[in-house]
Amino acid sequence: MNLHLKEFNIPQEVLKWGDSQPAHQRQHIGTHIDCYNLSRIEFPSEIDVTVVDVRNLDIIDINILDNISIKEDSFVIFRTGYLENYGYGSEEYFNSKSSPYLTNKLVDKLLDFNVKLIGIDLSGIQHGKDHVAIDKYVENRGAYVIENICNLNKVGSKFKANLKWLQLEGATAIKVEIETL
Repeated sequence: MNLHLKEFNIPQEVLKWGDSQPAHQRQHIGTHIDCYNLSRIEFPSEIDVTVVDVRNLDIIDINILDNISIKEDSFVIFRTGYLENYGYGSEEYFNSKSSPYLTNKLVDKLLDFNVKLIGIDLSGIQHGKDHVAIDKYVENRGAYVIENICNLNKVGSKFKANLKWLQLEGATAIKVEIETL
């Protein structure tokens, strides 16, 4: 099962906007890894994944990890239901005023567990002025944020995934493909 948006899942108006942007900016369309500090990404292509169901929560806080086992060097994805309910590119999907977000305490706890990737089925784990700041913070701690993950309603809560990515010089985002194994 693929967990990344494919070209046909992306509305034409979003693709059109991307075509008018520099190549590095266009990488922010679809499923991607944010790397605002331009770090060279190095992690294994195969990774353990935990999906945490946070549908119907506005604020995703540290208590969501109660009774959830997180492996070191793993990938934790938060399923808010936004992508599956509203569709990528919709006004509701990109409305950061109503979108759920991860608290700083939760992000710190994940980084203390030494996770390598924090994923979400939204356009960011935090929004507005906090979006880029939290992505840089995560990157400075040796991990990365992956945004716009799809098909979370078709997978279990624990599995292995294969990752493929191509890092363009100077890009602040890297398109990524995520396939379950």
